[in-house]
Amino acid sequence: MQTEGKRRFCRLMPVFLLILLTAVTFNLMMPTATLAAPSETLEISGDGVTNPITFTREQLEGMKQHQEVYSCINTWPTKKWYVGKGVKLWDLLLEAGIKKEEAKLIKFTSTDSYTVTLTVKELFQDRRYRFPHFKTGADGDGHLPGSSEKAVEVEPLIGLISVEGSDNPQYMNDMNTFLLMLGQRTVTEQTGNLFVKYLNKIEVLTAEPEKWDTPQANPEGGTVPAGTMVTLSNLHNDDDKIYYTTDGSTPTMNSPMYNWIASRWWSSRADVLGKINHPIGPINENTTIKAITIGPGKRDSDVITFHYQVAGTEPDNGAAIPGNDQEPEKDLKVIKLTIGQQAGSVNGEPYTLDAAPYISVEAGTGRTLVPLRFISEALGAGVDWNPETKQVSITDEGKKIILTISSKDVLVDGEKQIIDCAATIQSNRTFVPLRFVSETLKAQVDYKAETKEITITK
Repeated sequence: MQTEGKRRFCRLMPVFLLILLTAVTFNLMMPTATLAAPSETLEISGDGVTNPITFTREQLEGMKQHQEVYSCINTWPTKKWYVGKGVKLWDLLLEAGIKKEEAKLIKFTSTDSYTVTLTVKELFQDRRYRFPHFKTGADGDGHLPGSSEKAVEVEPLIGLISVEGSDNPQYMNDMNTFLLMLGQRTVTEQTGNLFVKYLNKIEVLTAEPEKWDTPQANPEGGTVPAGTMVTLSNLHNDDDKIYYTTDGSTPTMNSPMYNWIASRWWSSRADVLGKINHPIGPINENTTIKAITIGPGKRDSDVITFHYQVAGTEPDNGAAIPGNDQEPEKDLKVIKLTIGQQAGSVNGEPYTLDAAPYISVEAGTGRTLVPLRFISEALGAGVDWNPETKQVSITDEGKKIILTISSKDVLVDGEKQIIDCAATIQSNRTFVPLRFVSETLKAQVDYKAETKEITITK
C-alpha cells in the first residue's frame, strides 16, 4: 500500500506543480493596480466650485448614464481601445457649481494617490475624438500614426463600469472604477496615463496654468557638417511631447512627434529607443527646425526655431544663419475660412466648423457671422453662454466681451459700445460678428470678396 501511495503521489506531482506554476505566473502578470478595490465615493471640491459635493456610487448610478468607446495611446507607446459607461464629467462639475469663468485646472486623484492635472481648456474647449481607424496600417504600434478619418467627437466620462483593451462592451466591469475617460485631440495624442483608475477626488482650481518649457536641440543651430543629426529634448521627455516641423510652418499637435517613448520607459526600451525617438536628419541642406512642447495640465510652450547651415553652402536668401540663441518666437496663428463653407484651416491644418459662416444683410455693407464655438476653438478664447440673460461672454488675455442676442449694445471690459450687427441664433447655434470679436481680441481680419475667403491672423 505504501508503495502504491508513493506511485500515485509521483503521478500527481507534475499536475500540482503545473497548477502552482500557473498561479504564480498569473499573479506576476497581473498589474498591481487591479488589486485595488473600486471607489465607492467621488468628492468634488476646490476653489473653482461653489457647491463642494460628494457622490456615492448609488447616486452616480442614479444619474443619466452614457456609454462611449475611446481610442487610446499610452506612453510606451501602444494602442488600445476602452469602453466605458457612466456619467459625463461636465454634468458632475455643474452639480458642484463650477465657476465657469474662473476655473482653470482640474486635478484628479485616485485612492492610491495617483494624480493627473488637466486644464479646463484641454478638457472642455478643445475637441476630443474617438478615431475608429487609429490602428490602420499600424495595428498596436503607437509610434506609427493611424488614420484620422471618420473621427467621432466624444466627451470626458467618469466610468462606473469599463473595459481596457477591448471595444466590446460585454466585457465591462467595475474593477478599475471610478475611471476618468477622455478622447484624443489628434490621432497621435498619448492619453493612456490620463485614464485615472480608482478615482475618488476631483479638485477644481482657479490657479493659472503654467507654461511648458521650450524644447532644446543638440546641436543648437549654426553652421554644421553635412550629415548632422539633430536631437530634441525638453525638461521631462515624458508627458511633455515635442512636436516639430522642418518646412518653416508652425508646429501643432498634428505635426510629427519627436519623443514617442516617454523617459519612464527608456531603460526598458533601450533596443529601439534610437529608432523610435529618432534624431532629425541627416542635415544635408540648410534647414530650419521649429519645435514646441505640448502636454497635459499646462499651456503650450513658445515655439522655438533652430537654424542650420551646412558647411560650405551659401546662406539662404543671401543672409547669414546665426547660431540659435533659443529665444522663443511668437506663435502666430493663421486661420482661413470661406463664406458658406464649414471647411477651414488653422495654421494649414484642416479645421471643420460646426456651422458655415454667413454674411448678414442687417448692416448696409454686410457683416460676417461665425458660430460661437469657432471663437473658442480656433481663436482660443474662453466663451460662456447665459440662457437666462441671452448673453455671450468672450474672454481672452484679460479682455472680456459681452454680447446680448439681437442687441447691438455690447460691453468691452465693462465699457458700453454699439455695433452695427448683433449676435444671433440660427438653427440652434449662436453666431457672433467675426470682425468685431476678432479685432477686439487683437486679431487681424482680411476678406477677399472674389473668393469669399477670410484670413484671420492672431
